[in-house]
Parts: sequence; structure tokens; C-alpha cells
Amino acid sequence: NLTLKQVLFHAWMEEHCPGVRFIFNGDDDVFVNTDNVVRFAMATQGAQEQHLMVGQLFTRNSPIRFQHSKYFVPTQLLASKWYPPYCGGGGILMSGFTAHVISRESRDIKIFPIDDVYLGMCLEKAGLRPASHNGIRTMGVGVPANTDPFDPCYYRELLLVHRFVPYEMVVMWQ
Repeated sequence: NLTLKQVLFHAWMEEHCPGVRFIFNGDDDVFVNTDNVVRFAMATQGAQEQHLMVGQLFTRNSPIRFQHSKYFVPTQLLASKWYPPYCGGGGILMSGFTAHVISRESRDIKIFPIDDVYLGMCLEKAGLRPASHNGIRTMGVGVPANTDPFDPCYYRELLLVHRFVPYEMVVMWQ
């Protein structure tokens, strides 16, 4: 249903926010340094009229064929040995242009069970590629052992970090 949520969101956006400049798409367990996200978006002046999708980029990932996996994808659903390049779904920033492209392309692509891969499929159909951004960490920060994992110095330059439980989010904002 996460892919369906993406498709419905993009359809809603087309109707209610046709002039949107940027879209941030993130899970509820991400810490977002909103100042850095806004600074990055503003630094890409004019990007709202061109393709921009940044996140933690995955390339040459293959579908999981193990039947008992949460991410199982049978060959009948996707025969390819590789997914198209995609950004991990924990957090993605895209231009309004790219959001509209995804909305358009999703009309002709069947729902696929992995939402972030589906967005990559939409971009691939349009001849576009997502990009990596070092400030988007969907797998955590990797704070060294025996140090304070909430030390703001580790997060100062980042846009977002995935996988915080609610009490950790409160600590981060303090």
C-alpha cells in the first residue's frame, strides 16, 4: 500500500498544488534538519523547473527472490535482474518538476510492491536518474562507539537521518 500511497499523493499534488517548487518525502522516524533542507533547496535556485531527486542512492540492487522475505519479488512481477536506480524511501527531496514527472509516468506503470523502487521505475521511464546526497542518511549516521550519539556535531551538515524512535527525536530537537 505504500506505493499506492505515493501514486495517490502525486495525483492529489497535481490537483491541489500544481505550482509546488519542492517536495520532501520522508518516513515518520526521520530526523530532518529543516534549516539544511531549506538551504539546500534554495541553493538549487531554478531547480524547481528541472529534474532533481536526491536521497541515499541505490544502484544495481537486485530483487529478492526468497519467498519468505518481506521484499520478495517474483520473476512474474519483475523479470529483470536489477532494479532501476532509486533513492531509499526513508527520505527524498525532489523538485516540483520531478514530482509532476512521477505523477505523469505513474499513470502507465503498474503498482509495484516496493515504493522507493517504484519511484525509480517512474524516473527510468522518463529517462531521468535520481542522485545521491551525502547529507541524507537513511541507514543512520554511524556514530563511533563510546561517544554521544546525540552530539549535534554529527548532524550539523546533514539533511536527514533515518531510524529514530520518538524519544530520540525529542532529544535531537533539544
